[in-house]
Amino acid sequence: MTRRRFPVRMAAPALVLAPLLLTIPAAAPARAAPPAAAIGPTAATLGCRLYFNDAGTGSSPTVWQDTFTLTQSPAEPKVGDTVTVTLTAPTGPDNGPVGLNAGDVPVNVTLALGGSLSGSATLRMSSYPARAVAPTEPLGPITATGTYFAAAAGAATLTVGRVTFANASATTHCSAAGDRDHKAAPVPTSIVESFTVGGTGTATPPPSPSASATPPPSAKPSPSLPPSATDDPPPTATDEVDTPAQPFGPKSVKLNCKTLSSLSTWTATHTLSMLPSNPGRGAKVTVSLKFSAGPKSGPVPVGAGDLVPKATVKVGGVGSGTVNLTGPAYGAIDANAILPGATLTGTYTTSQAGLVSLTVTNIVFDHPQVDTECNAGADPVTGPKETSIVAKFTVKSRAATDDEGEGGGGGNGDGGGSLPTTGEGGVTTLILLWSSAALLLGVGLVVVLPRRRRLLRS
Repeated sequence: MTRRRFPVRMAAPALVLAPLLLTIPAAAPARAAPPAAAIGPTAATLGCRLYFNDAGTGSSPTVWQDTFTLTQSPAEPKVGDTVTVTLTAPTGPDNGPVGLNAGDVPVNVTLALGGSLSGSATLRMSSYPARAVAPTEPLGPITATGTYFAAAAGAATLTVGRVTFANASATTHCSAAGDRDHKAAPVPTSIVESFTVGGTGTATPPPSPSASATPPPSAKPSPSLPPSATDDPPPTATDEVDTPAQPFGPKSVKLNCKTLSSLSTWTATHTLSMLPSNPGRGAKVTVSLKFSAGPKSGPVPVGAGDLVPKATVKVGGVGSGTVNLTGPAYGAIDANAILPGATLTGTYTTSQAGLVSLTVTNIVFDHPQVDTECNAGADPVTGPKETSIVAKFTVKSRAATDDEGEGGGGGNGDGGGSLPTTGEGGVTTLILLWSSAALLLGVGLVVVLPRRRRLLRS
């Protein structure tokens, strides 16, 4: 079974959910308590689903296999104790196809109290992962902690009901193994700790403003209280919070380039961004790719206007298709010169609400006689591979405003103003880009193929 993968994107702090503390009616005197033992380390498999904007029934069902340990302190609590509970997992789920920054997916664990206790408690790891994680890599160790109040004596249990990875734009809910709506219909996991609360009778938890179900009218929200990112209802069009976009870079990226049969490397600083960065449905978004310098030209000078930088960007997440970016044609270029930097732009129209990823799949330096193609593949032409240049943003559930409908600042490009999904046009464009024999790296511009090349391009 494969592990859970998380595409993610743009993070926001998660709301600390106060445990539900209930006063338990007087119980019979507790029997002699056996020593409490932590549950685990025990192997378990959880089922998971991804929820864009934490709404709907979820998508992309996967599994998360790990070794879990559940402990509490004190291990043998007495009536009236505030008990600290910790859940650990050494590996964590696997990341999805998009890299994550440290702290992008805070962890919330919901515990059910059973036996002599009832209610729930929430364990949290507010900053997760602890480091930046590349695509498909494990997110790393989890240590989530929280507390509950031991309100009544007797045999009791702690059961992990659900684990939530609370990215603000693409939350993942996990519960017992199986494919279901893990947000609306979680099933308790097999991670259960049994113990006995010592003492007799019951106790009332101390008053806590965070545990109050009906705060007094004069109470105001604490400025330090982070917004909810877990089980609250999805925001409406009037109260939806802006989700910060995650443009890529400026960051140095190494790509491989090919001109005809010549291979070379190209290292430059790239920036991938979008405008508007948090649009509504139906907004026209301008996508921009900027690089600090191009690759090296070949041994033959290039005439002004003969060389045009282009790029293909794949749309993922709630979107699909490609966006074609184009930059201005270069002026005259000397032989064996480093090409100047450029800014390439294109536009497309958003569709449904949720997290969108933009991945640069190919950069082409287009010449009438011979192209140069650059991407992450060892052979960029016969074995192209997506680059690590990935940006993310969230489409809000509201409709686009008038300004957004006009492109949020404008931009030109091959995208033409609407998002290509499937069909002949987008596929043909991609095939032509990939089949362009290559770019101007170390190869003269006088090639004995220009006529056939021109026929293909006409």
